[in-house]
Amino acid sequence: MLRLPPKRNQNSSFTRSARRWIKLAAGLFALSQVTGCDVPIDAFEDNRIFAKRLELTDSVELELVRSDVDSILIELFGTPDQPLWPEFLQSNEQTSSLVSIDRLQRAAGAVRSDEEDVHYGLYREHCILCHGIAGNGLGATSRLLNPYPRDFRLGKFKFKSTPIGSRPTRDDLRSLLRHGIAGTSMPSFARLPEDDIEALIDYVIYLTIRGEVERGLLMRATYELDLDAGERLTDSDQPESADVALNQADVKSNTINHHTIELVSAVARKWLMAKAHVLSVPAPPDDLPIYGSEPTTGAARERLAESIAHGRELFQGKVANCASCHGPLGAGDGTVTDYDDWTKDWTTQAGLDPLDKQQLRPMLKLGALKPRHILPRNLQLGVYRGGSRPEDLYTRIALGIDGTPMPAIPMQPTNPLGLTESDVWDLVNFLLSLPEQTDGESNQ
Repeated sequence: MLRLPPKRNQNSSFTRSARRWIKLAAGLFALSQVTGCDVPIDAFEDNRIFAKRLELTDSVELELVRSDVDSILIELFGTPDQPLWPEFLQSNEQTSSLVSIDRLQRAAGAVRSDEEDVHYGLYREHCILCHGIAGNGLGATSRLLNPYPRDFRLGKFKFKSTPIGSRPTRDDLRSLLRHGIAGTSMPSFARLPEDDIEALIDYVIYLTIRGEVERGLLMRATYELDLDAGERLTDSDQPESADVALNQADVKSNTINHHTIELVSAVARKWLMAKAHVLSVPAPPDDLPIYGSEPTTGAARERLAESIAHGRELFQGKVANCASCHGPLGAGDGTVTDYDDWTKDWTTQAGLDPLDKQQLRPMLKLGALKPRHILPRNLQLGVYRGGSRPEDLYTRIALGIDGTPMPAIPMQPTNPLGLTESDVWDLVNFLLSLPEQTDGESNQ
């Protein structure tokens, strides 16, 4: 007798996976109808979610403000097919180095190539499916990915060589594009030509600054203008400094005033200052082998064992306090109920409970991604999203991870009770040893 295969449980992992792939295929098809090679995209999506947060927390009505913001952004930054870079940033000797107009135009617009096989529309070709046209992390595949794609508009990047609160350097962005992010859907673009990589870096900076300016304009309208009295972001005014007056002389517009110029310039300066904040990773002590290198003498092996043991003590101790999130054996089984800053930006900072579906419904209707807990890394797996070199681990420990609950570790001499550079290298050795040292241990 012919036996039919048993019905699969609708909640089985197979069925859930199949549904995700069906949704992905549908999303890709839908996107292809909008962002085909020769289909123009007239406008960036506005930040309705952040505007709604301000309306909820400050009891303001921002519909008219959003219209002003759109006008300002178009005049300053153009459209997805015809991007602009503010003239006063181009004419400034310092800020002119942030973005090249030629590279910006190469990365923007529809996907195409010329007779010499120079590719254009690079962002739409490589990035839009995940990060969205405005860099808001709301691409067609975003809801299917874990973690969600990065929303650039907060100006926060996790894996960089600068402290929490600072912008990444071009080298940081270049490294992310070349190496990807292990354990995520962010792939490596190492096979792209150097010129393509540089154009994508410019476009990410462009989208991020544009998004930061959009947020700044919405906040200025909310906190500084008397909207009930009819004050507008586009009202003309007089600059308070000679530098701004000089910049404004280059802006032949009734829309862009000195407050807007100051805002854009301040955002740009944060990117210029990134290089000054780069962490210089110190070399390990001369007598300290790093795990993974083969100690050549018995004394070296003993020194490495001592380093790993000390690193374990620090990991579980009160100063480093790594175990409170990652668990005593680094299995990621500590605190598992927190959220990243991208989620907090529209939930807790808007007075909303991330677990209350009723409260979240207005934001979800505007396109917000369903909140997910940010889980501490299972360090026993040996997969490190910020890079697996010893220097990468040192950087993550010393600087923390921006936008997440992972803080910078207290360090001497700034904090007399903090760790020394040698202590951090002991932590690195302990982390590198975890995949072998804890094989099966965490399951006991």
